[in-house]
Amino acid sequence: MTTNILTVISAMAEVATVPRQGDHTRPRQPVITLSRDFGSGGDIIATRLCQRLHLPLYDEDLLREVAGRLQDDPAIIRLLDEGFGRAKDMWLYRLFSGKDISPDAYRDTLVKVVMSLGRLGGVIVGRGAHVILAEECALRVRIAGSPEACAKRMAGGGHGTEVEILAQAKEINHRRGKFVWEVFHSRLSDANEFDVTINTDRMDDFEDVVDMIVILAEAIHSGRVLRDDLKKK
Repeated sequence: MTTNILTVISAMAEVATVPRQGDHTRPRQPVITLSRDFGSGGDIIATRLCQRLHLPLYDEDLLREVAGRLQDDPAIIRLLDEGFGRAKDMWLYRLFSGKDISPDAYRDTLVKVVMSLGRLGGVIVGRGAHVILAEECALRVRIAGSPEACAKRMAGGGHGTEVEILAQAKEINHRRGKFVWEVFHSRLSDANEFDVTINTDRMDDFEDVVDMIVILAEAIHSGRVLRDDLKKK
C-alpha cells in the first residue's frame, strides 16, 4: 500500500486548505511512526500494519523524495542525507543557483512534510518522524534487534551471508542514528523518545507484534490513550 510522490504532495495541499481546530486536532486515520533496526522486521511490520488498518505507507525513501521535490533537486537532497553537515560546504551551488539548501532549510521542509502526513494518517517509516510528531496524536514505535540476530534472520531468508549482512546492518543502523542525531539531536537508543519499543530477536513471526501495535494505535486515535496535556485540548 505504498503511496507515490504526487499523491503525497496532493494530499498535503489538501490538508493545507483545511484549518486546524486547535493545536492537537485528531488525524483522519491512525498515525504510526515506525523506527527500525536493519533486519529487525520493521519493514514487514509496517506493511502488515498498513494492510490491517487500510493505511497508506510513507517509507523512508518516499519522504526523502518528497522533501527533495518540495525543496530542491533530489540529487542535492541525497547529498544532505549522506552527510547532513556537507550542506555548509555547498556555498558555491547556492551562489549560482540562488537556492537555499542549508541543513535548516532541509529540516524545515522535512518537518512540514511529516506534520502534514501526521494530519492525514498512515504509517510513517524513519526520517525521525517520531521526533517530529512527539506532541501529536500518533503512536511512536521502535522495532529493535541485535545486529547478530538480524543478520542471522536475513541470511536464513537468502539475503546473503551472515558476515556480509552483519557489516551492512551495523553500517545502516549507524547511518540512521547519525541522521536523527544531526537533524533532531535525538538518540534512537533513547527509549523515552518512543511509546513502545519491541525487540524482535526471539520472534520468527511478526503477527503478534502487529496485533499489539494495532490495539495501541486504535486506542490513541480514539482518544483512550493520550497524555494529560493533550486530553485538555
